[in-house]
Amino acid sequence: MKLILIFIMSIVLQNCSKDYKNDENLSNSNIELPNDIRWVTNSSEYKILCEQIYYNAWNNISQIINNSNSNSCIVMDLDETVLDNSNYQIDLTEKNESYNPDSWSKWVNLKKAKLVPGAKEFINNIRKTNVKIVFLSNRMAKNEEPTKENMKDLGILHSDDIFLLRRDKKDKKDIRRKEILNGKGRMSKIGSLEVIAYFGDAKHDFPDLDKSYKFGNNMYMFPNPMYGKW
Repeated sequence: MKLILIFIMSIVLQNCSKDYKNDENLSNSNIELPNDIRWVTNSSEYKILCEQIYYNAWNNISQIINNSNSNSCIVMDLDETVLDNSNYQIDLTEKNESYNPDSWSKWVNLKKAKLVPGAKEFINNIRKTNVKIVFLSNRMAKNEEPTKENMKDLGILHSDDIFLLRRDKKDKKDIRRKEILNGKGRMSKIGSLEVIAYFGDAKHDFPDLDKSYKFGNNMYMFPNPMYGKW
C-alpha cells in the first residue's frame, strides 16, 4: 500500500513539474511587448506612414530623377529605412537583453530582416531610371554578403548597387558621404556622384551643413521608436 502511494505521488509531482515548465515556456513566448515594438509590428499607422513617405518622396524627386544622368544617385540607410529588423527587437525583449554587437551580427547573418512598407515599390521605381542607389549603413563591412543575400531574397538587390558599410568605429557616415561626393576612397573606381536625395531613420543619416538639402524636399526621415540616440 505504501509503495502504491509513493508511486502515485511521484506521478502527481512529475505532472506538476511539467505543467510548471509549460506555463513558464508559455509566459516567455507570450511576453508583452513594449509599445514601441507593438506600434511597428502591429499598427496600421506605421505601415501607412512609411508608405506615405516613400510615395511623397517619389512624387517630389521623380521629375529630377528622370532628367538625371548616370552620375546621380540616391543614398539610403538600410536598417529601419529599407530593412525591418523588428523581429530582432522582439527577440531581445523575450530574452530580457539589450542590443549588443554580437547578437546583432548573428541576426544579420540569419538574413531574416523584412522590408519596411513601401520600400520595394520605391526601389523598383528607381530601377527604371539611370540613377544609382548607394546603401550607406552602419552595418559592419564583414556582414556585407549576408546583407546582400537577405536583400536578394527580398527582391531588392541589383548588380549596380553600391554598398558603403562601416569598416570600424572611426568610419563615420559623414566620411562615407564625402567619398560619394568627391569620388575618393571606396568610390575611386566609380567616381563622384551627385546625390539627389537621402533616406534614413536617424539624424546622422543626413548631411548637417549642406543647406541645399531639406527634410520633405530631398531628405526623408522614417519613424523608428525602437532604438536611437535620444
